[in-house]
Amino acid sequence: MFATYKFYISEYLMGRTPSVPETEYAFWESEAECELNRRTFGRLQNNKKLVTESVKKCTCAITELLYKADEVAQQNGGTGPLASYSNDGESGSFDLSESIYTESGKKAKIADICNKYLGRSGLLYPGV
Repeated sequence: MFATYKFYISEYLMGRTPSVPETEYAFWESEAECELNRRTFGRLQNNKKLVTESVKKCTCAITELLYKADEVAQQNGGTGPLASYSNDGESGSFDLSESIYTESGKKAKIADICNKYLGRSGLLYPGV
């Protein structure tokens, strides 16, 4: 585990209300770890000394994103945020163009998060 729930609460959120409940945290944190290991070419899983505070904060940010994306998918049947709705003729439309909760939107947002926290660390560099 790169970032414990205690780290998430005390260091990452710094007093803000948690988005991810403690009962769900371990699962979504492990999903975030998988993303980070993929994007760092396995460097983090092979060398725990590379798991710095920036890596932990990055893990927390990705954990929150993945948890929220799953929540939105469950609430909207996986279709995304509601853009418009008509009551008389029972109509509705969903706007996915700007959503970070689509698969492509999540990937782009995860890349943004990784660049924010790890951009200058060398961990995202594909070379040796």
